[in-house]
Amino acid sequence: MPRIAPEPLGTHRAGLGEGPVWRADVARLAWIDIRRARLHETDPASGETTWRALPGAPGAVSLTDGDALLLAIGQELLTLAPGAPAPQVVARLPEGAVGRFNDGKPDAMGRFWIGTADPDGGTRARLWRYAAGQRFAPMLDGVSMSNGLGWSGDGRAFYYADSPTTTIARFDFDMARGTLGPRRNHLVLPAGQLVDGLCVDAEGCVWLAVWGQSCVHRIAPDGRLAETIELPTPLVTSCAFGGEDLRTLFITTASDDPSDPLAGALFACVPGPRGLPPNRTLLHP
Repeated sequence: MPRIAPEPLGTHRAGLGEGPVWRADVARLAWIDIRRARLHETDPASGETTWRALPGAPGAVSLTDGDALLLAIGQELLTLAPGAPAPQVVARLPEGAVGRFNDGKPDAMGRFWIGTADPDGGTRARLWRYAAGQRFAPMLDGVSMSNGLGWSGDGRAFYYADSPTTTIARFDFDMARGTLGPRRNHLVLPAGQLVDGLCVDAEGCVWLAVWGQSCVHRIAPDGRLAETIELPTPLVTSCAFGGEDLRTLFITTASDDPSDPLAGALFACVPGPRGLPPNRTLLHP
């Protein structure tokens, strides 16, 4: 039965929770705390969260084609293998690139897509694509704070959030070439509602975390607002499906209010639709 009301998992609270990704191999959710520079893993069965310190504020975490995780920290991509004492750098943005990495995910071919955030609030940031054995390629200019991204199940649509625009953009996508086609607005929220992290379910709907609005929206393939899940804390940051059947929606949040006992909690609910399995970044060409 669907369980729409999100419930907190355990007692751990993040400063700025983000980037959830389901690890089916260990039945854990990996996610990050940007503000405290930590990598988390949560066991949904017990609610227990463990964490390790990172050498800098992470923007994203990804599964890979091996047993390592990929981390985006600053302007570098690093791998973290099980038992390794520290992450290892595998790629850096070219000299002169603006801003730190923010949100990122791999496409179905294993190319890692990640954007940056302009530290001055301008539009000098970019969306980048990284493929193993190649240099970073700029895919979209004029970005302010690159955020949520994801693909439809058939790989023909790419959804993208640049937070201050209050808009989810939809691009035609060429999976074979890894290129963006024509762009159009998929959903435009009222002014002041910052679009944040997102994921896509098996029915082609986008699930969007809305910063400051205590909610996650479900957006139909035609751009219609189909459903809203309310949370008991305002700073909702991202979401991802996981669990044994990919029907559990995990939702990360942030904390700016010490008096809010649920700010920064990891939430879970079972809204009904099934999610898509997370893609893996290819580390070797």
